[in-house]
Amino acid sequence: MVMIAAALAAAVLYGAGAAVEQRQAAAAPKSLAGRPRLLLLLACQPLWLAGIAGQVGGFAAHAVALRSGPLTMVQVLVSSELVVAVLIVRIWSGRRLSRASWASALTVLAAVVAFLTLASPAHDRANPPHYAAAAILGAAATGAGALVAAAVGLRAAGRRRAVLLAVAAGLADACSAVVTMAFAHLASHGLGALATSWTTYAVIVCGIGNVLLTQTAYQAGQPMLTLPVIAAVTPLASVAVGIGLLGETPRTGVAGGVAAGFAVLVVSVALACLARSLPHSEPEPGEQEPLTAVTISEPSLAA
Repeated sequence: MVMIAAALAAAVLYGAGAAVEQRQAAAAPKSLAGRPRLLLLLACQPLWLAGIAGQVGGFAAHAVALRSGPLTMVQVLVSSELVVAVLIVRIWSGRRLSRASWASALTVLAAVVAFLTLASPAHDRANPPHYAAAAILGAAATGAGALVAAAVGLRAAGRRRAVLLAVAAGLADACSAVVTMAFAHLASHGLGALATSWTTYAVIVCGIGNVLLTQTAYQAGQPMLTLPVIAAVTPLASVAVGIGLLGETPRTGVAGGVAAGFAVLVVSVALACLARSLPHSEPEPGEQEPLTAVTISEPSLAA
């Protein structure tokens, strides 16, 4: 029960923060893509800082959830953050959700419930012998994938750039979740254990890298591409790490595992469809200006 409540709280806070951050990052100069200067520029925007505050609160709730339950279940629950983000962006744009968008949102919720029912782990994996090594391997795999996708994406243009940067952001999100889970399990051992553990420093590095990659993906200015890809990649990568490396196999056996995998796929597809309901960067005649209504000029960084 603690896991579910904390994961849902994280989803709400993450979703609100993501909506605010995307609105600001999409207006930043494209010349700053992938550079630390992008974060310095955005840090001058009060609205973006409010979004970061929401993300920090989401991280705290996320850590509690990961401390209380398996990675696979927590990440699928937290993936519902997109529902919150889409609702907020729609309110800003002055548009109502279409029937297809509502159907996608309800599909996400139904598939999440189905996954939680099917994916209860077969055993308690709080402290398995291989856990530390598996967590390191999972973080390294998703982190390396994020770096490769980002490196290729920054050299690309247009839709390919947006998709690759979104893949990088999604993998970075999964990497951060793995590291955060390891950190949360170690937190109860005291400050001494945290000071000497790789997880403490990995959380800091992954957190900064995750924020930079996510803002760079948002900056691509194509939310119809970036948000669906991020929404699909994050839960899929997290479940792959949880089941493939951390031993979070479903209690229901092979058949249940296949059904749970299908539920994750449905969640990812429904999230992608829901994200595509976001307003386009260019408003249609007679509509309010959506996400990128205010352009952030680079010289304002020095102000």
